[in-house]
Amino acid sequence: MFIAKQKYIPLHTFNNLISQLPKIIITAVLFLMVVLPRFNSNQLLVKQQSYDSKYFKAYVEYFRGEPLTSPLRPATNWRFLVPLMASYLPFSALTSINLVNLVFLALGIGVFFKTLRLLQINETKSWYAIWIFIVSFPTFYYASIAYVDVALFPFIAMSIYATFTNRFLLFAFSVLLGFCVKETVVIALPFYFAYHYRQFSFSLVKQVAIVLSLLLIERYIIQEYAPISSGEMHNKYSFWHPSTGAIKSSFLRFNTWFSLVASLGIPFVLYSQYWIQVIKGKTPLNQTQIACAASILLTLGLYLFSFISTIADGRIIWMGYFYFLIGWLHHHKMKNEVTV
Repeated sequence: MFIAKQKYIPLHTFNNLISQLPKIIITAVLFLMVVLPRFNSNQLLVKQQSYDSKYFKAYVEYFRGEPLTSPLRPATNWRFLVPLMASYLPFSALTSINLVNLVFLALGIGVFFKTLRLLQINETKSWYAIWIFIVSFPTFYYASIAYVDVALFPFIAMSIYATFTNRFLLFAFSVLLGFCVKETVVIALPFYFAYHYRQFSFSLVKQVAIVLSLLLIERYIIQEYAPISSGEMHNKYSFWHPSTGAIKSSFLRFNTWFSLVASLGIPFVLYSQYWIQVIKGKTPLNQTQIACAASILLTLGLYLFSFISTIADGRIIWMGYFYFLIGWLHHHKMKNEVTV
């Protein structure tokens, strides 16, 4: 009689999981403590409603075939992946969006941790990085108020992992699928191409051309065919543009400056240690740091564009956290290797 060979989890993998269990529990508790106080934009701690959440709520209602409580309008109608997934959950629209967002956020944190271990970052410091990410102002303020930016983290994390493992198809998949969440995923592009610039070849040029072409095609298709309310048709092809009114509004708005400083926070302070050493001539530039800087500069550029064209807040800065933390950890790893 033929008996199928059973597959077992390797003992060292099981033992490693058990040894990590206390840290996993700490991470889960911190995660819930930070994201739940603002869940569904409740006013328990912060008396501030999220502006765009009503439009994402309406998008879920559209996919469910329910009457719309707000119009479908650009640019929220371009960001369809989270509302589409949320529409299949048996909860209210806002709750469904936030549950999808938090699952994506947890996945992003998991992929990021795996990437740090791939880079042979000290395990304890890898956990510190995860906890710094979780216990941050943006995670508290933006993670559970039905803004879809949160769902970008697994795609950003996968793009970083794909960059370090030289998997172009995985990188392209991460960016193209992430674009269906929100177009801010383009901050992943400079990291990949800056990291591989030393191997500059026709193959890299071809990869750049493929990704950019597919993104342009994807953007055209989404903008052309995304559902939109009849009263918003005049805005179908519009986009933010700089204006003196937007600049004045951003400059005079207290939350603009508060969210900027609070969102840069500890990750920026830790990351800046590397550049202080570079300026002092004590640390050389390296491939990983150049790649991190490239994506961080684009992140800050997008924040500046929002400052002069619409309402600026810390969500864009938050998208750069993985690059801040990799830059900080990689600097310490290289410094420790030199001193050993």
